[in-house]
Amino acid sequence: MYYIASHYGKYQTLLDSVKGTADGKLIFKKDQKYIEGIYMLVTPDKKIDLEFLMDNEQKFAIKVTNPTEKTLEIRNSNLNQDFANFNSFFRTKLEVIKNLEKSLADKKTKQDSAFVITDLKKIQAEINLFKNEYIKTNSGNTMALLFSMSQPIDNFLNKAEEEKLATKTDSIAYLKKHFFDGINFKDARLLRNPFLENRITTYFNTFVPVTPEAVTQEITQILNQTDQPNGEVFKYLSLHFIDLYAEAKIMGMDRVFINIYNSFFKNKEYPWLQLKQKEFFKFKVSSIKDNLIGDKGKNLFMLTQDQKRIDLYDVKAKYTVVAFWDPTCGHCATEIPKMLQLYETEWKQKGVVVFAINNNTNEMVKWKEFIEKEKLSSWINVYPAPVVTGNYTKEDVDFQTLYNVRQTPVMYLLDQDKKIIAKKVGPENYTKIIEQLEKKK
Repeated sequence: MYYIASHYGKYQTLLDSVKGTADGKLIFKKDQKYIEGIYMLVTPDKKIDLEFLMDNEQKFAIKVTNPTEKTLEIRNSNLNQDFANFNSFFRTKLEVIKNLEKSLADKKTKQDSAFVITDLKKIQAEINLFKNEYIKTNSGNTMALLFSMSQPIDNFLNKAEEEKLATKTDSIAYLKKHFFDGINFKDARLLRNPFLENRITTYFNTFVPVTPEAVTQEITQILNQTDQPNGEVFKYLSLHFIDLYAEAKIMGMDRVFINIYNSFFKNKEYPWLQLKQKEFFKFKVSSIKDNLIGDKGKNLFMLTQDQKRIDLYDVKAKYTVVAFWDPTCGHCATEIPKMLQLYETEWKQKGVVVFAINNNTNEMVKWKEFIEKEKLSSWINVYPAPVVTGNYTKEDVDFQTLYNVRQTPVMYLLDQDKKIIAKKVGPENYTKIIEQLEKKK
């Protein structure tokens, strides 16, 4: 059994299957047309045997006349003939590049290396020229789209001499403005090749400041150009972005997830959105929305060891470290003493107060024993009040959801107004964060 496969963004998916005829032919038939893009012939053992392009004319034949040399005989498809010609050209240039790179590794002087580097640049320029000329003469063609999406970022610097930009800032602005030239975000062909995510990632890594506001603005602009609400590109990219920032790798960037959710998913129904995705979004929103960097942390209603009421908002301090921990947690047993050392040697003189919360009220004896053993009496040691009087909802007192306490220890750094400064970073970073804040004042 052989298969036709294609890209779906960064994924590869099997789309159709067929058995070979007695004379070795593979005939694929389909009532509806395939979306234009890169397709692959996949062998029974799931290996890619051949890549080809699908355009609007989908009645064509490809015969492999020399598997070793990858020689093809193509009928009724100018696009695939162009694709084969480019692949032949590219293989030739790639062989030259490999030889030059091998030669470069053997060079002993900078001058000799410079000559080789110059030759490498010439080869790359020839490849870029091939792509640019093809784009100019085949606008709208599927291969032209692929070339546009795979162009290197510096290709846009190849402007006429009289159009050269005066400053680096102007050049960057020009590159940013033209980075997606030739790419229509309503075009479903964008998903039938492997270049889309890489191009978007390069754009964000190169041109977009790493702030929730800047990233949200750029994502919004891209999604607003797609085929929303039910088109394939909007579906793919909206889920790509929301998944990317649901587990943000940089502190504070989870706000992007909330922004995207509020703009494109909150109170909206999409027939393509699965129930498990909706449940995941709901869970992540509840886990993130009340503990965003820059927002005021929610109040915590606690009792001291001698059962006196003290809330987080009662604490008057320049900085507050809120630490959720469990006296039976092995990781806490290691981390809490380290925090105490940081407090004694660095934090205390910077105006830090530690508000340490026992997350396991079933182990009150062990909690008190640990406090005494590790000499934590200089901290405000508390546990959740079983009853909170006042005009509060159940959500107001659900500290585990408000502060996303799914495991322990969990720590936050707050300023004097109880705004969240830091989270999801090791407490050893808090001193540096405080010092950076002090420098800005």
